[in-house]
Amino acid sequence: MLLKFGMKNWFSFRDEVEMSFRLDDNCPSEIKMNRSFTPILGVKGANGAGKTHVLKGITFLGYFCSNSFAEKPEDDIAICPFYDSNEATEMFAEFQIGKVIYLYELLLTETEILRETIYRTSSKKTKILERVKNELTYTTKKLEALKGVKLRKNASIISIAHQHEIEDLEEIYGFFDDVNSNVTYSGLEEQKTRLQNISAFYHKNPQVLDFVKKFIIDCDIGISNIEIFEHESGEKTKQYLPLFFHAADGKSHAVTEHTESSGTKALYRVLKEYKQILDSGGTLVIDEFDMNLHPHILPKLIALFEDPLSNPNNANFIFSTHDAETINILGKYRTFLVNKFDNESFGYRLDELPGHILRNDRPILPFYNDGKIGGVPRV
Repeated sequence: MLLKFGMKNWFSFRDEVEMSFRLDDNCPSEIKMNRSFTPILGVKGANGAGKTHVLKGITFLGYFCSNSFAEKPEDDIAICPFYDSNEATEMFAEFQIGKVIYLYELLLTETEILRETIYRTSSKKTKILERVKNELTYTTKKLEALKGVKLRKNASIISIAHQHEIEDLEEIYGFFDDVNSNVTYSGLEEQKTRLQNISAFYHKNPQVLDFVKKFIIDCDIGISNIEIFEHESGEKTKQYLPLFFHAADGKSHAVTEHTESSGTKALYRVLKEYKQILDSGGTLVIDEFDMNLHPHILPKLIALFEDPLSNPNNANFIFSTHDAETINILGKYRTFLVNKFDNESFGYRLDELPGHILRNDRPILPFYNDGKIGGVPRV
């Protein structure tokens, strides 16, 4: 599970911004649910404030640590410093695997990695690895196999170790590889996955289809069932198409994807990702997660990660939304607000605000709408 994330000199963030999932003793028990962290964090802010840039940071770190070895050795690193800054970009992630807490720190430019460091905390905090440019400057005995590996200026040592099957970094690799996001370097990635491909996955994984079916039926008063229809095309290749059944006049009527509602199809697409992350205990990063969905469905999606029964593996859900009511659901301990001043972004969790304007026993939305806590556009 992700416990803390930070970055500096990244897109519109010049100074360091830190996003924490840890909860202190002041947090109400109904939010903590016997946990010292929140698996949920909603990112709010005005258009252009930098919400997506925060999500890009988490997404980049996941990809870089797990897949950067796949890039060509001469390629630049896909980062974007603050405007014309010549300084290096900094990132870190603190996360827990089992009972062990790891801290990963990264310093890099668009052309090379300057430093990577990994700390491990079990009974005490210990540095287990440090890399300065293309030289391995420190490693524990368990990781000495890395000394014989050639480093690359644009590839994370975690990604390199995975390619060389060095098992002692494999669980760290697995954490970063299990970051699933709809955000790319350019921003929100349009959902291009065809329903046929999604349906083929559901056909092979009926337990996931059962999860999706139950969720949609609970949300959609018109749907009574969803089935996958197997069809052979002219090339004798199998295609899988969804049929959405609606009950009317005592009969069940099959509706194809061409006439089914956009909201139902949106759920049909995205719930696969939710279920997979819940099962694996990974990190789901969703920009504008309310897109094409009714506001009343959003709390149900959030609850999947909030409830320890549906989220026994402590998966993280980090999302942005323009739905105003969501801020009352999340409260001050699970809302991260992004603001911008003079084209420089900064962010904070709402419980970090000084004073007593925000309390656990009253809604936050009125203060948000009045601009008293930031994060709203000037209109």
